[in-house]
Amino acid sequence: MHYKILATLTTAFMLIGTCQTHANSTEQYQLEQVVTLVRHGIRPQTNTEALNEATGKTWPTWSVPDGHLTARGYKGIVNQAQYQIDLWQQQGLAITPAQPCEKQQSQIFIWAAPDERTQKTAQAFSEGINPQCHFSVNVSKYEQDPLFDALKMGSAESNFKQIKQQFKQKIVSQEYAQARYNNAGQSLKNAVCAPNGCQFLSEPWKLKLSQKGQPKLSGPANEGANIGETIRLQYSENFPLDQVAFGHVHNADDVKTMMQLHQAKYIYLNDLMPYAQMGGSILYQQILNALSTTETASPLHRPLVIFVGHDTNISEIKTLLGFHWQLPQYLADDIPPGGSLTFSKYKEIKTQKQFVKIDFSARTLDQWRQLTSLSNKQPLPQATLQYNYCKSTPVGVLCPLDQFLNDAQKKIVPTTIKQPLFQ
Repeated sequence: MHYKILATLTTAFMLIGTCQTHANSTEQYQLEQVVTLVRHGIRPQTNTEALNEATGKTWPTWSVPDGHLTARGYKGIVNQAQYQIDLWQQQGLAITPAQPCEKQQSQIFIWAAPDERTQKTAQAFSEGINPQCHFSVNVSKYEQDPLFDALKMGSAESNFKQIKQQFKQKIVSQEYAQARYNNAGQSLKNAVCAPNGCQFLSEPWKLKLSQKGQPKLSGPANEGANIGETIRLQYSENFPLDQVAFGHVHNADDVKTMMQLHQAKYIYLNDLMPYAQMGGSILYQQILNALSTTETASPLHRPLVIFVGHDTNISEIKTLLGFHWQLPQYLADDIPPGGSLTFSKYKEIKTQKQFVKIDFSARTLDQWRQLTSLSNKQPLPQATLQYNYCKSTPVGVLCPLDQFLNDAQKKIVPTTIKQPLFQ
């Protein structure tokens, strides 16, 4: 599949336009449905003890337990939802605050991963849509959900040989990988490691299968990714700068420098097609089902379908899409807290044909740190996917829905997980 990517900081004019531009666009295209996959908001590191042990230093404490959504993370998602629902309504999405809550509930479906941070993020998104309605947040009754946790449930175990072969091709050699990320490792070591800490930086780059059948990186990119992510989260949470990376970060550019091993983890693992297929096919299939179903009784048929998961979920589907982006203040293909991979289904009024617009959007580091209220003047940066069969329109780059669904379905692979979905 041939494609090219549009990745730009969207201005207020591009997002909203003049009243006349808006009127013209809605006369030509009707937004029928939005299906969005959202990463949870800001959280602390998921395992402080492991972080302390890996670095030999004691990391600052947070206001919430490891891995839980912070108050800032919650507020940021509420504001983001308010901003996004306003945009979608302006494009004609059939959800309005004037409708009774029961009517609005019948038009919205929210499904979250089982973790506390994802459930709370889903609640924040619900509040942002309409704080008076308390829309239902649905979650699996099981400890894990195949939509979000397929790899943890062993989906890739039978394909590990193929995944490992592609991993070896990707790193080229141990010497190449070490040389490529030597400066990145040194930057982390100088910033956050005790004199005898961070021994993982000298270990080989390897891919192993965990006891539960999940492919896992070992070596610099494993703990290095966790450390980089923690630094990003500290900065986004508005930690005092003398606590962010132990005082070695002064601005967003410094954070970006610390994220290189985090990026490497995605390059060497999540970008591998068989890995992404085994991890993302179940969720991707449900997104495609939502865009294509004609069963009016199905919750996936509703005008607004929201899945709340993790950056890993977005990264897997990004790989299946062949989508790459570069948002302000981040490394390429980064997926910050609240990052949203959105599929917007439009109907062309004149021809009645359906199209889909696919974009990724996320707050900048400083928009998180300052908890900026998103608006026309402070828009959510966005990148748009464009295949060679898509076209530019007044509402953005649109791709014929039938052709997209046909191509996308070819990326889906079967998995052996027996646990039922949406239960």
